Amino acid sequence: MLVSHITTAFRVFKRHKLYALLNVFGLSIGLAGALLVALFAEYELSFDKMQPDHQQVYRLHVDVNVPGLEEIPLTVVSIAQTVSSRSDVSDLLVLADVVDSDLLSAHINVAGQAFKLRNLYGTSANIRDFIHLEVMLGNLEQVLSVPNQIALSNSEATRLFGSASKAFRQTLLMGEQSVTVGAVFDDLPDNSHFLFHALVSVDFTIHNDISSYVYLKTQQGADLKDIEKLLASRLIEKYQLKNSQLEYRLVPMREVYFKAHSPFEFKPGGSAFLVNLSLVLSVLLLAIAAANYINIAVSQLLYRIKEIAMRKTLGASKRQLILQFLLEALLLVILATLLALCWVEMLLPSFSAFANRPLQLIWDWSQLLAVLGVVFLLALISGAYPAFCVARAPLKSLLAGQLQTGQAVRKGLLVFQAAMAMALIVCTMVSLQQLTFLQNLSLGYDATDRIVIHDLSSKQLMEKEHAILNEIRALPGVMQVTTTDTDLTDSILESFYFRWPNGYEESELPPTIGTGFHAVETLGLTLLAGRDFSPQFQSDWLHSTDEHTEAQQGKGNLQAMAILVTEQMAKRAGYDNVDEVVGLHVQGLYRNINATIVGVVKDIKVGSAKDDWLPVSFSAGYSSQSTVRLVVSTEQANFSQLFNQLRQLLKRFNLTADPQFSLMQQDLAKVYSVEHDLFVLIRNFSVLAMFLSCLGLFGLAAFAAKRQQKQLAIRKVLGATRLSLVNLLAREFLIVVFAAAAIALPLAYWLMDDWLQGFNDRIEQAVWVYGAAALLVALFTWLTVATLAFKAASTRPSLILRYE
Repeated sequence: MLVSHITTAFRVFKRHKLYALLNVFGLSIGLAGALLVALFAEYELSFDKMQPDHQQVYRLHVDVNVPGLEEIPLTVVSIAQTVSSRSDVSDLLVLADVVDSDLLSAHINVAGQAFKLRNLYGTSANIRDFIHLEVMLGNLEQVLSVPNQIALSNSEATRLFGSASKAFRQTLLMGEQSVTVGAVFDDLPDNSHFLFHALVSVDFTIHNDISSYVYLKTQQGADLKDIEKLLASRLIEKYQLKNSQLEYRLVPMREVYFKAHSPFEFKPGGSAFLVNLSLVLSVLLLAIAAANYINIAVSQLLYRIKEIAMRKTLGASKRQLILQFLLEALLLVILATLLALCWVEMLLPSFSAFANRPLQLIWDWSQLLAVLGVVFLLALISGAYPAFCVARAPLKSLLAGQLQTGQAVRKGLLVFQAAMAMALIVCTMVSLQQLTFLQNLSLGYDATDRIVIHDLSSKQLMEKEHAILNEIRALPGVMQVTTTDTDLTDSILESFYFRWPNGYEESELPPTIGTGFHAVETLGLTLLAGRDFSPQFQSDWLHSTDEHTEAQQGKGNLQAMAILVTEQMAKRAGYDNVDEVVGLHVQGLYRNINATIVGVVKDIKVGSAKDDWLPVSFSAGYSSQSTVRLVVSTEQANFSQLFNQLRQLLKRFNLTADPQFSLMQQDLAKVYSVEHDLFVLIRNFSVLAMFLSCLGLFGLAAFAAKRQQKQLAIRKVLGATRLSLVNLLAREFLIVVFAAAAIALPLAYWLMDDWLQGFNDRIEQAVWVYGAAALLVALFTWLTVATLAFKAASTRPSLILRYE
């Protein structure tokens, strides 16, 4: 019996090639798109799944509850150690940036050649209780228990020594200190939020006052809220902070990747919103593909009425007919799945490059079972309705050439397809408008033609203006250069509390950006009053003074510097006229620094459009960061040549052996990478949804043309034109489009309005976007129906009515 059903199914496919091809092609497109996005979502959700006991491990984050500042994933070690004695905390891991903490230098010497270690961290011997590490050579626990030894990743060992085996037991010079390579471990997988290539031992009972990444392993049923409150109270007590809103967060290991958005992270994090949207769109695409199959299958039934009537006449039961149509659906879905897998194999390299993820289609039992489950579910959903229509059709109606297929269901499916296509088009247009708006948003600084040189020593560049800056200014194409401790495209790193002459003090954290001379000119700031930091006024740079007052006793030497403030900061302090601000002296609250305001600049936005416009100051020569960057303003420069010249200068002045360059404009574009990916994702799904909707519409239009062919023939005999006949058929489908618009447009408005609320700077939704989306779907609908309707209207009436 099964062989008979399969043979019949292939005969049907052969007889109705066009419909079979449309179904297979439509389903394969939907399946391929869903599978590609599912691979992306699976990869994103796999982060840190390999770590031991990851369900019980949490990373400590500090939330200062200041608008514009992300949660900080760093904790002072001594504060974290206060909870290690709790019964519900079983272990604690510290990963310290030893370079940032001034414990070690990343600059090393190997056989007389200078290198810079990548991602050097200090930790303890229990690291493998928290992080899955495959040790290739040596004993990692021993290396992390004794001083003067180092563990390297496979790639770092290969970079420095040529291979892992050559690196093992070799000695390298780290400043004045000789260090032995005691272990080599496999590189960390890409789907981990950790990123380090070198590990050394640090005694955190001594070095417990540094800020580090801290991970807690808790017992089952641990009181996480109580741990968070205890940590927050200890931090506020230790530093006598006024900000009582400060909170700690225990972030689960598996969620760290989606929370990694601060500038202190190992590497950039992902977007949970993008993953969830990907999964939703995958399900929607499969639903549209299934609706498309149903519409085409139902339209095909009119051409099989005689076959179905003959089967019923010869005694075929409802069960046999249902099995036949379900089997046909299953075979088509299997063929579509095979074709979809071919699409995926072809498109996966390009999709991986776009997503910037190492995506692979690797088959294991879980993936195979998931695909088989989707195949059978899709076959059941797609084939059930056509099978039901055939099984319940009376023999008398079939012999008369009539088949009731449930008009409401067919049109309901078309409404669903059109509504989804329309909503996706609206989302595409709105996200494109918002992305364009963000890219053209005036940020208060100029990122055009600015080169950024990252990870330079603050000690060398912020003590006073370094001689290399004058050398850089003399290079062809260079307009100006300055030092800064903050990446304007990322987030604020520094604060400077001070009291204004009128007594005003900022209640929230007042961010400051440490810079060198010529900050306004180099960064493209807009000066509203006063002047820029200038070497003509050497006292602008942070310096010690000999003045002491009674209030400053016990605070160390008094220092002085010049600052620039933004217009917003001046107005918050009660100065509406920016000219009044220039020349005012302000007093540092937590640092023994007096500052003179030498200029007022236009407000700037640090970070993305989701961040607030903060009151910011610029401090000349002031920074507590261990690394800073040089910003080089250029004009009509040959970048490749300029990079080489800068590289030579940095090496000559012994600032870095491996300089990291970027263009500020590209850094700014990366800030909106999630919004760009969102736009591309929705745009591609909109195209696929429109394509699949048109296929389904093609099937329904063919069904309508076949069902009304006699009516069309009679109207043509009575003088109806082809255009009027086309509009007659298209009218009922355009009504469906208007019904879809009534559902899709309010839904799309609600979704996009909710998304736009996440931006401090956003567009206003335009009515024309919704009208354009509805008209676009209506136009595609009319063209698709008109193609078939014109063919039906062009058929000679005598060929249709000759048996009447």
